[in-house]
Amino acid sequence: MKKIFPIIVISAFSISLFIFISSFISKETISDDYTGNNYLRYEDYIYVDHIKTVLLHHTGTPLSNPIIPLNGTEQLLLSFDDFKTLPRDYYYSVVHCNANWTPSDLRPNEYINGFFEDIIFDYQYSINTDIPYLHYQLQIPNENISFTKSGNYLIKVYENGKEDKPMLTKRFMVYDSKVSIIIDPKRATNVEHQFTKQEIDFNIDHTGYEIIDPFKDLQVVIMQNFRWDNAIYNLPPRFIKGQELVYDYETENSFYGNNEFREFDLKSIRYQTLNVERIEFNSVKKMNEAYLVPDENRSYKRYTTNPDINGNFLIKRNEGERSEVEADYVNVHFTLANVPPKDGVFYVFGKLSDWKFKDDFKMAYDSASSSYTTDVMLKQGFYNYTYCLLKDGAKTTGDMTEIEGSHSQTENDYMVLVYHRLPNRIYDELIGFQTINTKNQ
Repeated sequence: MKKIFPIIVISAFSISLFIFISSFISKETISDDYTGNNYLRYEDYIYVDHIKTVLLHHTGTPLSNPIIPLNGTEQLLLSFDDFKTLPRDYYYSVVHCNANWTPSDLRPNEYINGFFEDIIFDYQYSINTDIPYLHYQLQIPNENISFTKSGNYLIKVYENGKEDKPMLTKRFMVYDSKVSIIIDPKRATNVEHQFTKQEIDFNIDHTGYEIIDPFKDLQVVIMQNFRWDNAIYNLPPRFIKGQELVYDYETENSFYGNNEFREFDLKSIRYQTLNVERIEFNSVKKMNEAYLVPDENRSYKRYTTNPDINGNFLIKRNEGERSEVEADYVNVHFTLANVPPKDGVFYVFGKLSDWKFKDDFKMAYDSASSSYTTDVMLKQGFYNYTYCLLKDGAKTTGDMTEIEGSHSQTENDYMVLVYHRLPNRIYDELIGFQTINTKNQ
């Protein structure tokens, strides 16, 4: 049964510096459709204003996705910054989830080997930054907590004794390879979308592994650039060929190719960098303001190859050796120029927004300049982003094609996840996953 938890939104800090900082991050205060529903979200989410830049990836590989093998040696690194600069006892626990990200019926002792919760010991103060913060990090699995079941997991972080009031939650997955997956991305075979969409056909070979009823017992997920917001769920096999399940569709497994991501470089604030028009120090706010080169509508333009990191971002400061604590926070100004008002709202979109329509990334229309603008406080690094229109009446599904256009030639990463629930089991195993890049087949 899903537990219901209250959410506390921090509205003020105890000293003047934190009052200033809260003026920049207040737009991230919970304000989406969950506002009146005080419960734990089984998704990537930050519940309080003073936590920023939450990352979860393979240790030593910051652009990787949070998925590791069962009983392997690989670890994931969770990190986040806290603008409350007095050290606190932050604890974490892990919840096993079903394929659809609802809590499974497993008890903690059935999927965890070790402690059911543990303290985060590793924290460091920021070094010579205009905006002070504490940087916390944790590696999992570790000597205190490891996992005995494959599947979806949610890690939640909270203050000591306040497990029902999480600070953040983050998804990750543990797989146990029992099947092989061959992915064949291609231009959409549907004539209507052959120039705008990409079709993701794939086969699952379960030789040596019994699947009694693949139509009932299997759940598959297709993801584009590790986005959960537009993932395709629960396609049944189109047909079965011996020990091979064939998923060869024309429309049900297609994604808009979209466009290559826009980018900017904030690894240095000492000089003008890629797509940064100017950087100014604001003596009142006591921080740097970065103004990006104004962006234009690309929906009518031909496709142009541009290497990107598929919506991801990398925390980095050039003038330092420990970017995790030496990178500063900068107020970044985005401008989408020469665009008439639309029936909806534009958002800056990508992994920097957790692929969500957060108030922090919501743009306002300036009729005088016919432009949409917003500013967001971000940690120094290299960022991909795009503009997405949330049309009037829509809640969670946006339209990237309105400004960015869509091309079947666009380079994208795709992942196929295969979940299996045995007839006598009460949870979904993750029995296989595979990734492919459309340019590197």
